Amino acid sequence: VGVAATRQADKRSLGAQFKLQLTELVKLIESGRAHYVRCIKPNQLRKHHNFEAGSVLRQLRCSGVTETVRARKAGWPVSHAFHEFVARYSEVYVKSNKGSVKRPAETDVLPILRYFLKDEQMWRLGHTKVFVRDGASSLLEEQYKTYRLECKLLLQARAKANLQRRRYLKMEGAAIAVQKNFKMWLAVAHRKAKMVALRALQRVAKGGVHARSFG
Repeated sequence: VGVAATRQADKRSLGAQFKLQLTELVKLIESGRAHYVRCIKPNQLRKHHNFEAGSVLRQLRCSGVTETVRARKAGWPVSHAFHEFVARYSEVYVKSNKGSVKRPAETDVLPILRYFLKDEQMWRLGHTKVFVRDGASSLLEEQYKTYRLECKLLLQARAKANLQRRRYLKMEGAAIAVQKNFKMWLAVAHRKAKMVALRALQRVAKGGVHARSFG
């Protein structure tokens, strides 16, 4: 009876472990965002280096890709929450105006939109989001990328300048140390030369005194 009970408990524990792992897996899947990939066959024979344009176009039409692209071009496919839009493009807006304007408030998207997108048909405002067309989104992103590139180049320039300054200060310190040592060496050599000359004079003077005493 004890052996049977132990086996039954083991089966229950294995089942409980499997159920727990399955529950954790489901929670993990549900916590993520699903992305679907549409596979398009380049040809019906499934051979490499063989592209059938008609077949690919039919697959795109049947899968709804062409209609999705057409709908996105006709509508407002790109959207940003007000605070996300301001956080992303406000610095570009200030930089483009050379600092003559202040950074907009957290939800004040109108100054940015009116500055970069003069045509108001390119954007619409919702209650909490701004909607822009594909072309307008590309223009904004181009401005943003240019700004990021300028910031990157500026940081690189400042970093290089800092490194060059450190090298210059290091070389300057070394040069000052060399100058001090050279001046010290010159002073010591000059003092030694004076001492040698003084001793020579002393010897000459002593020789003259002795000569007079004997004379």
